[in-house]
Amino acid sequence: MRTCILTRGDLFPTHHGAAVKIVRTAHGIAACTGQPVAVVTDNRDHWLRFDGQHVEEVPYTPQVRAAEEWPPMPRLGLWAERMVRRLGYPAEETFLYRPLFDPAWWLRAIAVGRAHGADIFQAEFPGYGVPAAIASRLGALVRRVRQTGGRPRSVIVQHNVEWDRLAEFGHTATGIRHAELSALRAVDHIIAVSADDRRRMTAAGVPSDRISVIPHGVDVEPFHTASGSGIRERYGIAPDAPLLFFHGTLHYWPNTEAVRFIAEQLLPRLQAHLPDIRALVVGMNPPRYFSHPAIVFTGAVDDLAQHIAAADLCVCPLDAGGGTRMKLLEYMAAGKPIVSTTKGAEGIPYTHDTNISIADGPVAFAEASLTLLGSPERRAALGVAAIQFAQKYDWAAIAEAYVSVFRGHRQGEDWNHLLATPHHAPTPALPVPVDEPKIAAHLPTARSASKPRTMLLLINRGCNLRCTFCDLWDRPDRMRRDQVRPILEDAVSIGTKVLVITGGEPFMHKELWGVVSDAKALGLSVNITTNGTLLDRHWDNVLGSEVDSLSFSIDGLAPTHDHLRGRPGSFAQTLAALKRTRSAGIPASVYFTATRSNVAELLAIHALARSHGARFDFWPVNDAPELAMTTPTARAAWRKAIDAIAAIDPEVASKAPYLLAGTRYHEGSQVPVRCLGLVDQFGVKYSGEFLPCCVWEGEGLSLGNVFDTPLRTLWQTPAVQEFRTQMFHEGCDAGCYNHSLYEFQQSTGLDFRVPTSPRPTAAG
Repeated sequence: MRTCILTRGDLFPTHHGAAVKIVRTAHGIAACTGQPVAVVTDNRDHWLRFDGQHVEEVPYTPQVRAAEEWPPMPRLGLWAERMVRRLGYPAEETFLYRPLFDPAWWLRAIAVGRAHGADIFQAEFPGYGVPAAIASRLGALVRRVRQTGGRPRSVIVQHNVEWDRLAEFGHTATGIRHAELSALRAVDHIIAVSADDRRRMTAAGVPSDRISVIPHGVDVEPFHTASGSGIRERYGIAPDAPLLFFHGTLHYWPNTEAVRFIAEQLLPRLQAHLPDIRALVVGMNPPRYFSHPAIVFTGAVDDLAQHIAAADLCVCPLDAGGGTRMKLLEYMAAGKPIVSTTKGAEGIPYTHDTNISIADGPVAFAEASLTLLGSPERRAALGVAAIQFAQKYDWAAIAEAYVSVFRGHRQGEDWNHLLATPHHAPTPALPVPVDEPKIAAHLPTARSASKPRTMLLLINRGCNLRCTFCDLWDRPDRMRRDQVRPILEDAVSIGTKVLVITGGEPFMHKELWGVVSDAKALGLSVNITTNGTLLDRHWDNVLGSEVDSLSFSIDGLAPTHDHLRGRPGSFAQTLAALKRTRSAGIPASVYFTATRSNVAELLAIHALARSHGARFDFWPVNDAPELAMTTPTARAAWRKAIDAIAAIDPEVASKAPYLLAGTRYHEGSQVPVRCLGLVDQFGVKYSGEFLPCCVWEGEGLSLGNVFDTPLRTLWQTPAVQEFRTQMFHEGCDAGCYNHSLYEFQQSTGLDFRVPTSPRPTAAG
């Protein structure tokens, strides 16, 4: 699927919100579809091709240039300008709406759409909707004549409901409303950036099922990791001075009025209590006529994230405008506390006093600001919750939403709710017969499934890294594809729905992609757990295999991770693999094994994973006493990290008691724990050994060999049933206290610890 975006020309540098949105969306769609994105702008010399992270200027053909220079074209351009002004558009914004009437714009859209092979014409702002509609219809005619595919589709992305926004500014909006509604009716679908804007359009007669809500996004990582170093010094602001922050395109009237509010209403009230307070106001064309001694106007800056990081409190005192305030998402990604008006936060599904503070009117706004400036603890709590909120709006996830809507999925829905819901691979339809009653007869009844039945397949020994807590890199060995196939069939026959392929390093297995293909043919959902350093060599296979998800092991920031993994540069390679995976729209998880040497970095890796839209799971190290968290410092860091992550992650909050209990094993005070091995999960090694879980070298855990006895037979043998029952009631002390701890209690409602009193026996 190829996309052609029609939009304004002032995209670089990305110093205003619209430019950020358009550029990030173009890059994201290109990454998600694996196809370049064409961008047509006001420029008459070239159009832009976004391919990966590269942007190329592509000259128009001589034929297009000659057509634009045809004598009637300039006169038609002047007519288009007059028509836009007659409708009531302000003079400084006519360039956004001229394409409604400008044949030269239509010509460029048609030419690029044809050269690019566009399937989607995406108009950013309603003024570009008419050329999008014309180009898609002409493209449909050409394809119908040539019988070369389906009709291209046209979409308008509404950054604001323009007639409503301009009416707020005092413009007569009757003609604007008519023109905008005509453009909305001309295209196939509409994307609003907020539910409020969709309500405005539906109130004007646009059917709601033609409008999907996809919010703006944010690049979480650069904002979250910025330190603010040197910013205060650059502008002569004292290190201990309370510092407010606001930014935007400052000649845009709502932002201009916000600066006026800061200068005339907010700062005088705050200075009565905080005489040293300063305000950093960032953005092009600052309104210096609303100056104040405490305000520092910086102009446009290239290091916006660093400027935000230097602030104590971000403010958004807007009283007009539409769409979604991208600045709020940037403040949230930076982990900053925010005070905003209701209008300023419009379009964002915030929670007042959880991830933002809402205050309307000068007095209330000043009081809310003073409260936060006087409470570092409250600011920190709002900031942590704000980061969690922003992580749902990563641009990669936003691009996935666009592509899904373009493909006809979830059209007419509010993607704010969908973005907030973790991805779960659909339950596959299993082609192998499954005797569910017979399977159930071998399983404990007092439980609900903790997850779809999962087979953990240790497909090989051998690894390109040398981790200090693992010895699977030596003595390479592997399971052949022809050996795996009957195991997969047996696994499906006993109700398995998920296959997790691990190693060693699975990407070193020469027949890995054949195994994945076999598993997908059987209807299994497939995850590959990898160190990520070999992803680039296998990228085409990843994209072509329909693998459902990838999981990456990251055990600290670069120096720590590289030390634990035994190879310099491995952190950078794994992080690049994670970014590439998420950019392609493939679900990903990050796994963290906590040891005494890396537990202090657990919070940082959690934030890193979430900033890329990845799930995050972590646990204390197993079977490595030399790395156990036995020091007071390590145990305190473990507890602190769990508390902090649980405060922003409900899934971790539900597991917190079990994660904390895991350190008892490090302290040598472990007791047997009850487990769902051989119930909701089981393991098979490259050697054929059948195990209850992924403790691959656990003493006494091997229950047979699938090369000697078929898996479907082993699953129901008396020996396996006895072991299954023993683990459920009497527990296991093999040293694994990861998933078993929290999954058991959540599944059964029973304590994961072995009861201290004797287990009841049947009467008689």
